[in-house]
Amino acid sequence: SFQRELWTFLKMIPQMILVLSILAVIVVFYAWFGVVIFYDTPEGKESFPSLIEGIWTLWICVTTANYPDVMMPSYNTNRVTAIFWIS
Repeated sequence: SFQRELWTFLKMIPQMILVLSILAVIVVFYAWFGVVIFYDTPEGKESFPSLIEGIWTLWICVTTANYPDVMMPSYNTNRVTAIFWIS
């Protein structure tokens, strides 16, 4: 029973790596996009000053910890940024 569960887990690893790599690509793309669209704005200086900080900011959003704290300053400034945050 333990061996069967271990074998099942080991067979799942390649699929988990695929899903996590897709998530990583999406987070990096959105972090880059955030750095570009929020360039030279107060929100950009706070949440997206660099690609690494943007990745960290979006990881916080993925884990839903403090999501409104990250989103609301830019949303209050310009409601069109909701497209970035909702997508």
